Amino acid sequence: MINNNNESLGKCALCGKTFTEPKEGEKSSIIDEVIDGTPYKFDTMDCIPMFKRFRSVYGNDFRELLGQQQQFISDPFWNRAIPTEQEIREIDKETGLDKPDILQLIRDPVRIQKIAFEIGMAARDEILIIYSTANAFYRQMKLGTIQSLKEVVEERGVKTRILTPKEPLIEKTIQMLKRQNRNIEVRYSEPGLQTQVTILVVDRKSSLVVELEDDTKESSYEAMGLGAYSNRKATVLSYVSIFESVWKQTELYGQVSELCEQLKVRDKTQTEFINIAAHELRTPIQPIIGLAEILRSRKEIITPPVYDEYLSIIIRNARRLKELTGNILDLARIESQSINLNKEVVDIESVILDALQDIKSQNGDTQKVRLLYDSEKVDTIFVKADKDRITQVISNLLRNAINFTKEGTITITKKKKGEAGSVIITMEDTGTGIDPEILPRLFTKFTKKSDKGTGLGLYISKSIVEAHGGKIWAENNTASKGATFTFSLPLNN
Repeated sequence: MINNNNESLGKCALCGKTFTEPKEGEKSSIIDEVIDGTPYKFDTMDCIPMFKRFRSVYGNDFRELLGQQQQFISDPFWNRAIPTEQEIREIDKETGLDKPDILQLIRDPVRIQKIAFEIGMAARDEILIIYSTANAFYRQMKLGTIQSLKEVVEERGVKTRILTPKEPLIEKTIQMLKRQNRNIEVRYSEPGLQTQVTILVVDRKSSLVVELEDDTKESSYEAMGLGAYSNRKATVLSYVSIFESVWKQTELYGQVSELCEQLKVRDKTQTEFINIAAHELRTPIQPIIGLAEILRSRKEIITPPVYDEYLSIIIRNARRLKELTGNILDLARIESQSINLNKEVVDIESVILDALQDIKSQNGDTQKVRLLYDSEKVDTIFVKADKDRITQVISNLLRNAINFTKEGTITITKKKKGEAGSVIITMEDTGTGIDPEILPRLFTKFTKKSDKGTGLGLYISKSIVEAHGGKIWAENNTASKGATFTFSLPLNN
């Protein structure tokens, strides 16, 4: 009699597949088998020897040992049991996987999953996996395959590489796996590199390729189509080649994507720089032209004090304009690697004092910032350097410190490091300090936090110091507020 309600007739003792009454005219697929006096139901003939083998290895109470009394082997077993090498060899004999030069086409999804488990658990050196879709990864994670993989890697130190589409839950799972074991390496495949097959290669000796039949299914058994297992060298190495090719292409995709992002940032920063530079150039030009015209048209009625004041404003803005155009020209020279240094032997103290004098003359005595020079009492320190360029570096660093120090002190020190080493020059201020957001890219082009300047001063300073064979760095003060900028130059011996 046919049951039209499709009532369940139990489940396979191995894989847990639910049995239902066959449709009218169809033959039942249930295989009844009595093992050691106990009747069991199985979905396929392949399930019977595997069930017997697992039962003989783990005894009558293997479900209790697994802590999963109500589940079936195909779920918790893959997740919790790692057979010994001898046990796997015995299973291989029963299923025929120990024979050389095998190329098997497999339609039974239960057998496909069993083979995947067997060859994965037998891995000694390397596992390569390509997941066809994000859902394929999720389905294997649900089956416990990912956990089993983790255990194999931890137990045997098997190097594992995985290619999978990128999704938040996958990323979270992978990050957890990588934190726990460094032998797992993962790359995320771009949509154009994704396939409709899942590929597993173990120790470069065996491979399993599984077609994706229906990615909407939650069960791996229902989602997978035809499987192909092989231990033929040529076949296996072909899949290794496919994996390595996709792995390399994924790396190249990542590099290209990173370069594209850098270009976008560069285009954006250059556009911003052009706008800033145009504004900064207009700012000093307007008072120069305006005041010069006033001096020319009203020279008879302008008193000497007003004349001197206007002239000072013109000179100050002309210097600012010279500095801006100089920075833009220096940027072009640095970019084209054509910056020239006119090196000579100079006393570094005289360079520091010249820079201090220039800054004091430009800022006047009205500033609430004191500039101090604390020189270590040592013999005169000579360096072979371009005096004007090093003066430019010190002036840039001093101006930067002044911009972020409304009130307080800026202290310059110099000291010798090693007899044949270098001279260290530091500028410590009591200002607001360096914003943590820009600290990592402080010496890169167009980096700026305030509304003033073009963001080129520190970049140019770094380029000049490095052209002299020195180094430059900065850090926030720990014992007090403010920041300290330091650069070194090789000594002239």
